[in-house]
Amino acid sequence: GFDPTVGGITREGTNKNANGDMGVRSALLAALLCCNTTLKKVKDPETREEKWEPKGNSSEAPLVVAARKIGFDEDIAKDYKRVLEIPFSSSRKMMLTV
Repeated sequence: GFDPTVGGITREGTNKNANGDMGVRSALLAALLCCNTTLKKVKDPETREEKWEPKGNSSEAPLVVAARKIGFDEDIAKDYKRVLEIPFSSSRKMMLTV
């Protein structure tokens, strides 16, 4: 699922918590700042249970969840102004965020 409160980010081979690893933190911060996807807790209309639901690009959702697991929130983008965004293009096979 998309629950950022379940599980964690660990170092491969050691199973040590990687929340404080600067490589992990900087990679997930960069990924989160490039994402337009958000993650919200919603109530399932059928079961009435609360669940986490991504809004936006399904490819970005795991990045947002991973960033949340180490303590980042989408609101951090307010501290980093976007200068330019060029949407994904299938001919270029990429998007650009500055």
